Amino acid sequence: MAEASCDSLQQLVVWYEEELMRIRSETQRETLEDVRTEIKRSPNRMRVFVIGVLAGLLAGVLLTIKLYKQ
Repeated sequence: MAEASCDSLQQLVVWYEEELMRIRSETQRETLEDVRTEIKRSPNRMRVFVIGVLAGLLAGVLLTIKLYKQ
């Protein structure tokens, strides 16, 4: 903890200490919110797999149709 001999310096020290505590608590709160957001947005692996398979099948069918028309 810092100390000052002049009243104005002491007021500045108190202000900076309060500001530091405020910024630390804000940062901690934002970090917790970011962690919660990341947990909510985890991808569903089965859904991604099914979408990938369907997209592959659709691409295969479209390419097959295009090649046989030529």
